[in-house]
Amino acid sequence: MTDIIYNDRYRLDAKIGEGGMAIVYRGYDLLLRRQVAIKVLRPQFAKDAEFVARFVFEAQAAAKLSHPNIVNTYDVGHVNGSHYIVEEYVPGETLAALIERQGKLPESTAVLYARQICAALAAAHRQELLHQDIKPSNILITREDVVRITDFGVAHAHGPDELARSARSSGERADTLLGSAAYCSPERLTGEGLSEASDLYSVGVVLYEMLTGVRPFIGPSNEAIAAAHLSDPIPDPASAGVEVSPAMQAIVRKLLQKLPGDRYQSAGEVLAALRKAQRGEIDEAAALGPGTATEVLRRRARDAADAAARVRLPDEPARWRTGSAIGWAAGIVAAMVVIALIVSQQAASRSLRMPDLTGKSVAEAVAALRTIGVDAVAIQQRTDDAVQGGLVDGSDPAVNVRLNPGQTVTLKVSSGPALLDVPNVIGQDPRVAMQFLAAKGFGVRLGNSISSTSVKQGLVAASNPAPGAPVEKGGTVALLVSKGPPIIAVPNVVSLTLDEARKQLASAGLKLQVNQTVDVPNIPANTVLSQDPAERSNASPGSTVMVDVSGSGPATLDVPSIVGMNIDDARRALAQAGLSAGIVTQAAVPNQTPGTVVSQIPGAYAKAPPGGAVDLIVVAGAAPAPQASAALGPVPDVTGMSVELAKAALERAGYRVDRVTVLPGAAPNAKVVGTDPAPGVAPAAGSNVVNLVVGNK
Repeated sequence: MTDIIYNDRYRLDAKIGEGGMAIVYRGYDLLLRRQVAIKVLRPQFAKDAEFVARFVFEAQAAAKLSHPNIVNTYDVGHVNGSHYIVEEYVPGETLAALIERQGKLPESTAVLYARQICAALAAAHRQELLHQDIKPSNILITREDVVRITDFGVAHAHGPDELARSARSSGERADTLLGSAAYCSPERLTGEGLSEASDLYSVGVVLYEMLTGVRPFIGPSNEAIAAAHLSDPIPDPASAGVEVSPAMQAIVRKLLQKLPGDRYQSAGEVLAALRKAQRGEIDEAAALGPGTATEVLRRRARDAADAAARVRLPDEPARWRTGSAIGWAAGIVAAMVVIALIVSQQAASRSLRMPDLTGKSVAEAVAALRTIGVDAVAIQQRTDDAVQGGLVDGSDPAVNVRLNPGQTVTLKVSSGPALLDVPNVIGQDPRVAMQFLAAKGFGVRLGNSISSTSVKQGLVAASNPAPGAPVEKGGTVALLVSKGPPIIAVPNVVSLTLDEARKQLASAGLKLQVNQTVDVPNIPANTVLSQDPAERSNASPGSTVMVDVSGSGPATLDVPSIVGMNIDDARRALAQAGLSAGIVTQAAVPNQTPGTVVSQIPGAYAKAPPGGAVDLIVVAGAAPAPQASAALGPVPDVTGMSVELAKAALERAGYRVDRVTVLPGAAPNAKVVGTDPAPGVAPAAGSNVVNLVVGNK
């Protein structure tokens, strides 16, 4: 198959997956010499400006994210009408393939994967980006059990303006952009506004499937599955016949609530709940389900506040009608609710204490403070090795300290562990480099050995993260040791055309150079005749393979001039020139010595292929005068006789031999194999000439 190379850099090797918008190939970056994943927009969408815009948005969205649990995006481009994204190639398998192969996963493994999924979503949500298509086929699992999230094809920004537009855009081509119905949140299916809780609902579906091996909502069609998401009760993982801890049951139930407000509100909250579950503790937020008394009171308070916010004075004097009376009554009731809330808030402010906001995002913490009447909030960032960046890890005043009306509350927000730049240890002995990095506060491990043209074998050739990259204090740096220059097994290109050989060597990272052109008979032009180094030899990347190729046609030889030579000398001359004697015809030529060559075909200095035959005409001897043949009988049969015996037999019968034709390859003692006229045939009137044909039987 002909190689497909985009922009002289990215080679498409094999198809490894398909999505609604694009086809994914395993590819190779010819410039940086590394494997990549290349996502190519389907041809039917390439002319659709909306699809192209969303495809480019995916690359831009993913490029903003840098996180160990998110697949890196390297490049985006288009060539000849094909739009493509180049991403990091992650060896391993999808979570979907793992579940299909293994069924349900151990609870500890499900928690491990769920924590990494939430860590990736927390990074995306901090950039105000919703994934909107979290499902097992978009979750890659490496050989080291590291989760990598991919495919931001339906990702959506969720800033204030974008969030307002999310409901309007929900009607976009459902089959292509909606994501998978089995993992969509109810609000995604109904076209309502989306939030971080929408992604977390999908996490709940994936977590349920990991714990049980089956999906929580199933049906014969996408419509039936969507209806189940909207109306069916939340299934208990234990009902699928598996053992699930109460803590995990509570988390799954909280994630799969129909209303976004009843779910966890951030990936950080889910992470905290999963950490508690690992310790065997049940998360308080998960334990307080939507039907508990506390949650009912909270919901009623929110509904009352919403109703109060909608009360407006009429623009003109009201007319006393039943409808107006009902409207005023509703307004009065709403106002009374607001007044009651204000009075209760003022009473509570006298004994108001600082709540525990640890582990909440800044937005959640500020909202919680404003709910209890604290409007003056300051933010102070600090590094914290124990709390994820972006989450609250303390406050001033401290938790449970009395708050005064109008007092400013300072939220202390973690920026994550302190970041250290990775030192450059390339070229050092691995043991020395490991000791040096450990002394600087890094965790160190040895990664796979890699080939390097610039670093001596046995020394550190690279580090991951790279030198100068910021890493959390205590973070792990992998050292990759050089195994010397990369070795390539030279492929066999003999018998290939020159173009085919050049492509095959280029795909192996080698160059081709023609050593010489040789004319060879029966071999097409521009065919590789030999190569150096030979097949399966070791070569360095970028080295050159020398080849000999066939010329524009078969080789030819000059035919020597042999007219005037006797037959034996003529044969030797032809053999020395690489040719052979062809048909030898004897003819009666006056005034010439018998056996002398008087003509040749082809002529002197003509071109002939090696081993080609040259036909000769030689002198047979003086011809006697013609005699009448009135009394001659049929030509006698002289086949099988030598030339001398045949001549004698024919002369006795009144005939004479005028010409002897020697067939090619005839031995020196060859016999007569035919006559002209043939045996038993009477010659033409007045003729007594019989010609002989000599050859091997």
